[in-house]
Amino acid sequence: MQAQADQQKRVIEVNRTKLVYTLLANKEKHIKEYKEAIEGYKTLAIEKLQKGYEDAKVKLEKNLVKGRASLEEFNPDNPDETGDYLTLVDGVQVALKVPRNYSKAYDAAIDMAKWDVRDTLELSHAEFTCFVRDEWDWSRDFFAISSMYKAKQL
Repeated sequence: MQAQADQQKRVIEVNRTKLVYTLLANKEKHIKEYKEAIEGYKTLAIEKLQKGYEDAKVKLEKNLVKGRASLEEFNPDNPDETGDYLTLVDGVQVALKVPRNYSKAYDAAIDMAKWDVRDTLELSHAEFTCFVRDEWDWSRDFFAISSMYKAKQL
C-alpha cells in the first residue's frame, strides 16, 4: 500500500519527442474510436426513433379510441365526470448517451510538449497516466459509451 502511495508522488523524466509521438498516437486512436462510436450512435438512434414512433402510433390510436368513447359518454348535466384534458400521446422520448470527442485534451498536452524547449520533460504520476498510459478521468465513460455503439455496428 505504501509503495502505491509513494508511486503516486513520483516524478519521472521523459523524452519530449517520444512523449509527443505517444500523445499523437493516443489522439489518433481516440479520434478513430470516436468516429466509430458516432456511426454506431446514429444507427442506434435511428432504430430507437423508429421504434418510439411505432410505439407512439399505437398509443395514439388507443388514446384516440378512448377519447372518442369518453366524448360519446359525455354527460352535459354532470361535466365534472369528464377531465379537462384528453391525452393523445404521453411524452415519448429516446434517451441515448452521445459520444464525446476529447481530442482537445490531447491537443493541449501535445502543444505544451511541443512548445517546451527542453529535450526531456518531468511528468507526475497523474500526467504519465493520462499522457502515456492514455487513462484520463473521462476514459471509463468514453470507453463504455463507445463500446456500446461499436457493438451496434458489428
